[in-house]
Amino acid sequence: MSTQWTDSNPGAGSMTSVSSLAAQLNKLETNLDSGLSDLRKADDVFLDQWIGQSATGARTQLSSLLAMAKAYEKAIRRVRKALPRYADEVEEITELAAIQIKRRKAAQEALQDQLVNDPGAFDPERGGSGQQELENAVAALRALAVRRQSADDSVLAEVRAAIATTWEIAPEDYPSDRTWYDQAGYEYVIDDGLGFSTDEYTAQELMELFKKYPTEVFPFDVAGNSSTFRDGALFTLSDTIFDNGSADPYESGDVVVTTTGTSVKFTVVSDRYFDGPGSTIEFSIVEADGEWVLRKTAIAVDANQAAAIGAEWMAELTWNDQAENLKDVVDKYGRS
Repeated sequence: MSTQWTDSNPGAGSMTSVSSLAAQLNKLETNLDSGLSDLRKADDVFLDQWIGQSATGARTQLSSLLAMAKAYEKAIRRVRKALPRYADEVEEITELAAIQIKRRKAAQEALQDQLVNDPGAFDPERGGSGQQELENAVAALRALAVRRQSADDSVLAEVRAAIATTWEIAPEDYPSDRTWYDQAGYEYVIDDGLGFSTDEYTAQELMELFKKYPTEVFPFDVAGNSSTFRDGALFTLSDTIFDNGSADPYESGDVVVTTTGTSVKFTVVSDRYFDGPGSTIEFSIVEADGEWVLRKTAIAVDANQAAAIGAEWMAELTWNDQAENLKDVVDKYGRS
């Protein structure tokens, strides 16, 4: 983008590079889809005509390649779809901003003429039509700036979600735009006993209930594009920290979900959260002395410094409540 947008000009910047990238991703997706078709054909040939130990090894590798290619295709499609939506939104913001900038300029010139030609008639306290027009234009530009920031946040969240669900990269390597005050980091592992033995449930059974009833398990608000925790789902976490004066605007943020049979992992994909993009927390069912434990493993990067102070202490309270909630869910929905 050629120019960084501002509150006074929320339509600044060219979308040419974004549109070009969307076109390139569309071409890459088409080529990848063609390659997937070839891989599937090869897999059919191996299945029908090649037998023996070497065939088994080749088939395993081919299946792995197919799974990887499908994951890449899904990630590319996710970003490719997000970019045109972003470009369209910015184009509309640019058009609306141009109108308001024109109105602001006309109002400023009218007020300047009034001040020069008839200073006695100028009353800053009383204002007038010119002053009101100026204030209206400035307010409209501020509203468009909020809309532009929301568009930026949304497209970045989609890119980060595609990364989190497709590639394993270090949390600190995620694209981020945090202020100097949001550069803290911390880690913790917290275990809470669930009171169920390995004879009563399997780890997979307990985690299945965790995935199926997120709103009943979590002690704060969780809302997403899925009613359950599944790979690639995007959830917004709200009211997640105690209000210590630093909560607003850090108490809500978006995370993308990845899962295994015994775990659910959140990766932060939004900038306006107490933990920065790329931060992770994994909830897993582990065994300890014949009993099942709900383990929370957190790695936070680019965290808000005020929120990071005492983060583990606050987490202890929150996750203890979560474990109690999971117990209730198991008692309510688990097998008898």
